[in-house]
Amino acid sequence: MRVKFTDLRGIRTRFYEAGEGEPVVFIHGGGAASDTWSRNVGTVGEICRALAPDLIGHGFTDAKDFAGRTPHAVQIEHLFRFLDDQAPGPVTLVGSAFGALLAVLMYFESPARVKRLALVGSGSVFDSAERQAKIVRDSVSNQSRALDDPTPETIRARNIGSNYNKKDTFEEIVLLQLTAFALPGRKETYRHMTDGMRNAVHDPGLRVTDRLDQIRVPTLVVTGREDPRADWREVKKGASQIPDCAFHLFDACGHKPFSEQAVKFNDVLSRFVVS
Repeated sequence: MRVKFTDLRGIRTRFYEAGEGEPVVFIHGGGAASDTWSRNVGTVGEICRALAPDLIGHGFTDAKDFAGRTPHAVQIEHLFRFLDDQAPGPVTLVGSAFGALLAVLMYFESPARVKRLALVGSGSVFDSAERQAKIVRDSVSNQSRALDDPTPETIRARNIGSNYNKKDTFEEIVLLQLTAFALPGRKETYRHMTDGMRNAVHDPGLRVTDRLDQIRVPTLVVTGREDPRADWREVKKGASQIPDCAFHLFDACGHKPFSEQAVKFNDVLSRFVVS
């Protein structure tokens, strides 16, 4: 696994890369970064070319003024530029939380560019608008202290906030997060993101819950039974509406199956990618 940077229309963009062959692109959630996938990219890269970029204003990718646009539009535009730069053919998109919503919106915007979808722990995709507004509020509460006062302790508290296993602080990325949170524009971007997400929960153009039956590519849905950010029952109901969908419920697991149960998640995802 390697860390690389590329310039996308003046936005210096960091990404993880591993392996060769068919591209699988990992999209992290709001307030996170590509480090989210550090337990997955190397393993999945054994069977394909795994890529995990930082969204604008996240991790070590430059921030920018959203200029009144929704965070969805700004991040999707940036992600398509990343695909143009690194993976121009049809790709598998793997999205976590808000990243899963971005992946589905990318599919609807350009179906020919998406070969498969893998959606992980995403109330943004499957929950009602009312519950999604509450989830955004809870997420802001969990994230804000780490952004306002980034220390190893506040970041560890942030990392376990939505976990089932409260002992897994994701220690290997704590110092990376500490550094990233100190970069210019991180706090402002997160505020723009969460404000935009709250404002968009009732926007039919940015909601996909009622359009799941229109997804026409193989789809994998993974969620934790104890996820405080996505009700597994709603996720299962939504997954049943997708014509070609495999649903996996991870027991004793919270919001991040890819880190909390990385070995199991990597096996499920790898089997999906080669199926």
